[in-house]
Formats: sequence, structure tokens, C-alpha cells
Amino acid sequence: MPQVRARRRHQAAVTALVVSAGLLLTACTQAAGQSEKTSASSAAPVSPASSQEAASSAQALASSASAAALAAGVSGVTGASPGASSAPVLSGIDPLTGLPPTSPTAEKRPALGVKIDNVQGAWPQAGLNQADIVFDLPVEGGLTRLLAIFHSQDVPVFGPIRSARPVDADILHLLGHAYFAFSGGTKTDLGPINDHSNATPMWWDVTPSLFVIRHDHAVPHQVFGTTAMLYAGGEARAPSTTPPPPMFSYQVGVPTAAVPASTVTAQYSAATAAWTWNGTQYLRSQSGHADILIDGSQVTATDVVVMSVGVQNTSAHDSHGTVVPLPVVIGSGQVWVFRNGVVVDGTWSRPTENSPMRLLSSTGQVIALMPGRTWVEVLPNSSLPRIG
Repeated sequence: MPQVRARRRHQAAVTALVVSAGLLLTACTQAAGQSEKTSASSAAPVSPASSQEAASSAQALASSASAAALAAGVSGVTGASPGASSAPVLSGIDPLTGLPPTSPTAEKRPALGVKIDNVQGAWPQAGLNQADIVFDLPVEGGLTRLLAIFHSQDVPVFGPIRSARPVDADILHLLGHAYFAFSGGTKTDLGPINDHSNATPMWWDVTPSLFVIRHDHAVPHQVFGTTAMLYAGGEARAPSTTPPPPMFSYQVGVPTAAVPASTVTAQYSAATAAWTWNGTQYLRSQSGHADILIDGSQVTATDVVVMSVGVQNTSAHDSHGTVVPLPVVIGSGQVWVFRNGVVVDGTWSRPTENSPMRLLSSTGQVIALMPGRTWVEVLPNSSLPRIG
């Protein structure tokens, strides 16, 4: 009988320990869920970095509870024992979207910037609806060219890829160490990239094996790329497991200073970009026509930011001898942030090259974007956006 009572006491102790471990794991899970709800409903903008830290803390607490149960010799509790395999865990928030990444490798890789053409002959383009952030930048002739930034998703094809411009260095610098893919460029174009972009360059003129050719686009619009090939090329040149810092702040709640606005048009000298809110997202039109990609979908965005900038001439010239302009994205200027069918106006501010980009309301508060994909229309300050 004493042995039976001893076994029963041992079983009761084991049961109590299992229950305690389960309660601790449940509490950690509930705390993490409550933290997410609190962050989503908070009126203050939430930095992706702080959201990631909170999620990581909750996961660490749950792991500690599981490890404690294992250390106590309780069976039936899963832990990270040697030889155990598990699927990749996407615990964080992507710094460039404010959403969990869909690529299992996103948390341990830098951003990938890609220079994409945006003129007749380049259309239809590919992959723009999988880019986290796209900058629409004025170039020579009053046209625009895109700098698409990929990080959170793996993308099977994007392009057409064209030559770099000096302004790319100033934007890439915001991403810490990034990879940058383009087709080529003059020495004057590439000088700033090598000087202060902090990016690892990969250009088709030098390493065509990193790119793919599409025969449905005529020269010079035939060069395309994939995240798989270009990340492999970047890692071979400059291995990195550091994701980019956040470029913007994100918040689900609509800013209190917002006013309704369903359309915005950015008029460049020889190009027009128009965005229309459809109740869910913004749809893009280009020079009077729906902006349709290779897969038949229209270009969309969760957020549209219009930055008013000065433009300077550079010493660079394109193949036709036209002066290459430099949109000035260091300093400050007017900004309009479109999200959820409303607009908030204010100021963009970046005092120095090493400063982050800040979007501020008229009262000095950070203007938070809706978590998702963002397009930035970098509009010369000789023109104001038309808002409807």
C-alpha cells in the first residue's frame, strides 16, 4: 500500500506539472494575442521593429515554458530536442510592409532593390504587385522610372530591368545594406551607387547569368529577374542575414487628421500616374490607361505617398545626350499620404543622408501607413497632386 500511495502521489505531481506548463503556455499565447490587439487599436503609430520585438518576446516565453516542462522530465511536451525538425516560423513583422512576411527567408535577408523601366515598350511590366515599396521617380525627358524594393515575398519574375540613376543611391541608403539589380548605367550614374548607396550592385551588363531574357519584349526592355537568382547572386558577393530597417511607420487605425479622398493624380512633365480607391485598395492608371501587368492584373497599392521634391541637374547624360535629373530626397518638402480612402497632408523630413525618412502631420505627429504595399510618387515641386 505505501508503494501504491507513492505512485499515486508521483502521478498527481506529474499531472500538476503538465497542467502548470499548459497554463503557462496558454497564458503566453493569450498575452501575445492581447498584445497584437492592443497594438492594432492603439492611436499611436507602431514601429514594425517594436511589433517584432513583442512577438519575439511572447515566443520566447512560450519556449521557456516548454523547456521547463522538458527539464522536469514530463513526457508529452514538445520541445526543441536535438534532431527534431520543424517548419520555418515567421514570428516577426516585415519592416517594409508592417505585415508578416510570406517568404520563410525574409527575416534573414536584406532588401533587394530593382530598377524597372516605365515607358512605352516596357509595358506590360511584371512583379510590381509583389514589391513591398515602389518609388516612381522622374528621369530625363519628363518620364519616370521605378525603383522597386522586394523583401517580404519571393517573386518568380519582375521587370523590365533598366539602368540605374543617381537618386537610387539616396533611396537605397535608407535600407541599410541592400542588394541592387539594374541593367547598366554610365560612370556618372553608377558613381553614387558605389559611393554611398551601401548596396551590393548587380548589373546585367557585367553578369548576365543572374538575369533572364524575355523574348516578348524588344530590346532594350528584354531583361527581367527573379528573387531566387538575384538573392543568390547577392549572397555570393556579400553574404548578409540582416533585414532592412523600417522605412515607414504602420498603424491599422486611420489617423485622426485624415479627410476623405478617393483619387489622386501625379502629373509629371511627360507622364501621368493616377490612383483610385475602390473600397479595398488603390488602382493605378498610367497616362490615361489602366496599368496592367503581364499576368493581366492591374497595379495596386495599400498606400500611396506623394512626395513633393526639388529637382537638380546632374552631370550625367542618357544615350540621347539628355541631362539626367536628380530628384532631391534628402531635406524636406510637402507630402500627402493616401490610405483607406482618406488623405493626410504634412511634411516629409530627412535632414541628412543617414537620417531616416519621416512623414509628419501639420502637428508634428508621425503619419502612419496602413500595413501593406506602398507606392511613392516622387513628384517635382513644380506640380501639385490633383486630389478628388
